[in-house]
Amino acid sequence: MKKFLPLILAGFSILLFVGLILKHEHHLVNSQSIFVELAPFDPRSILQGDYMVLNYELHFEGDAEADRGEEGSLADKKIAALEKHIQDQTHLLSYVQLDDQHRVIQTSMDENLLKTHQGTSARLLLKNPSNRLANLYPAASSFLFAEGLEPCYRNAKYAEIKVKDNGQALLANLVDHNLRALNCESQKDWVQGG
Repeated sequence: MKKFLPLILAGFSILLFVGLILKHEHHLVNSQSIFVELAPFDPRSILQGDYMVLNYELHFEGDAEADRGEEGSLADKKIAALEKHIQDQTHLLSYVQLDDQHRVIQTSMDENLLKTHQGTSARLLLKNPSNRLANLYPAASSFLFAEGLEPCYRNAKYAEIKVKDNGQALLANLVDHNLRALNCESQKDWVQGG
């Protein structure tokens, strides 16, 4: 029996790995697509290579008014209440209002606020790494890509996110302002290395 233990563990590991892949593939195929605007930042890491930090523009209720500089306003109070609400929570269920192209136009923590608006809405589970409203994100926080593809990925304006009914999200693709896939990998000539 001891002879077969490594083989059994290897087989179990492979089955677990295949199961995770199938679970994520099922999520990508059977989930609703929504598009979140990006304000990407493109750094370079010695260990990781080229990657893009995905700064999601979630348009929280009150952000637009605060951006206009209305200090002491209702917007500032809403943002302060949101900052207090997210403290010490690793995951937050939010509700996003979508336009006719399924782009996020507003995010709220209160389901009732979005029900009063016309159009479609969806649940979106947000990750909270630092207890700051500006750092909340729905799927991956960064996107790695092959060296030399940075000019193509610079055209990314939206992240296509596949969302389940319960709000779980997976990053599916980066798209341009017309919501078309960038297909940057097809622009790289891998055989010649350039």
